[in-house]
Amino acid sequence: MSDLRPKPPEIELGGKKYGILFNLNAIDEIQDQFDIPISQLADLMKDERKVFKVLKSLLAILINEAIDDSESGEPHVDEKFVGRKITVADIPTLKDKVFSAFAEGMPESDDEDPTQSE
Repeated sequence: MSDLRPKPPEIELGGKKYGILFNLNAIDEIQDQFDIPISQLADLMKDERKVFKVLKSLLAILINEAIDDSESGEPHVDEKFVGRKITVADIPTLKDKVFSAFAEGMPESDDEDPTQSE
């Protein structure tokens, strides 16, 4: 039997591993915070002037969703904490992890094989 609650992707900040969960709560919070539809997230991450703030905010949102989902009682993180724990060299890897979490959080299409007849 498959796991109905798969483990979210993980990142490491300051020597500690954190899950990052892209769920409906995260999508809602991201859209509200940045005033964009979620489909424009990639464009927001390309803006050289905004990428640092956006990444800190996204990671805080996704980490906190993973904490809440795990019901572990761990304290939430904030953007300042995230900003203290990452370096400029970490940014490409962390961006990849965010996009990976986004892809894993999206539902699979019912039309996986368009050549297959019903």
